[in-house]
Amino acid sequence: MPAPTRCARGLLAALVLAAAGCALRLGATAVTFETGALGAPFLALLLLAAAGCVLTAGAALVLSLRFTEGGTAVRTGALTVGWVTVLGSLAAFLTYDHVGAVGIGWGALVVALSGHRETRAWFERGRLLTP
Repeated sequence: MPAPTRCARGLLAALVLAAAGCALRLGATAVTFETGALGAPFLALLLLAAAGCVLTAGAALVLSLRFTEGGTAVRTGALTVGWVTVLGSLAAFLTYDHVGAVGIGWGALVVALSGHRETRAWFERGRLLTP
């Protein structure tokens, strides 16, 4: 496995922990949230964001575990998770706090490393058939 591919896999594995932490933080905020005037829509947004973090963590976990198998579907999935991370972090950066800049850079690195020519060549290489 080439170095850019290993780095992309490591970033996806670390993204699992970060997205799970994000989901826990948003879930804890939703549990302690006081609903008052307009409280229900904000509670729904918190839970929706937490669900997005859980889905991102799950996808990143599955993809990081399947990196050794390769295939264009895994590389496309890694690119998709990277772009979702960029867009979600951009939304957090613009609306919530500036910690989202870390996620923007993180997702951009996953996209750049997954789109690298060595990574592309490794994922498109021939596979041995298993009996």
